[in-house]
Formats: sequence, C-alpha cells, structure tokens
Amino acid sequence: MADDWRDDDIDAVLRVLAQGALGVSPAGIAANTDALLDCDLSIEAVEDALDALGERGLVETVDSEGATAYYRLSEHGRDYADVEFAEDAFGYVD
Repeated sequence: MADDWRDDDIDAVLRVLAQGALGVSPAGIAANTDALLDCDLSIEAVEDALDALGERGLVETVDSEGATAYYRLSEHGRDYADVEFAEDAFGYVD
C-alpha cells in the first residue's frame, strides 16, 4: 500500500470497484470482495472504506434516492486505481 490512509479493506473495495463502471451497492461490494479477492468484508467495513475513498474524491454515488446507495469510481478514482494496481490487476471491464 502506497498511502498512509489506505488499509486492506479500502484496497479490497477499490479493487472491486475498479472492475467496471457499474454502480454497486455496499452489499454487492462485500459479496464481490469475497468472490474475487477471498476477502470477507462486512457491509459496515465496506461503508467505512467508501467513506474514506469518497473523502478523497475516488468514488461517487450513482443513485442514493432509494434505501440503498450505489457507488462507482470517479474519473479520478479510475486513474488512481490504474496507477496503483497496474501490475497486479485482475481485469478491468470498461
């Protein structure tokens, strides 16, 4: 990890969101961290990671009018993920 603010949970969320431009709920992110990274995160841990990523402008809310918000990487977040995970990325769907 390159930045002091990042931890394993934040990296896992960032990696999942870097897989595509779709909006994903915190529960969907948690399920995908388990499936893709073998990393079992709670929804609360995902929400904390999303807060940290949001404070840095790396994620944006796609839809928050319903009971559940959906998130995706911002343009800045995609650029950040491309640089941080370029060597060990497991695929990006655009």
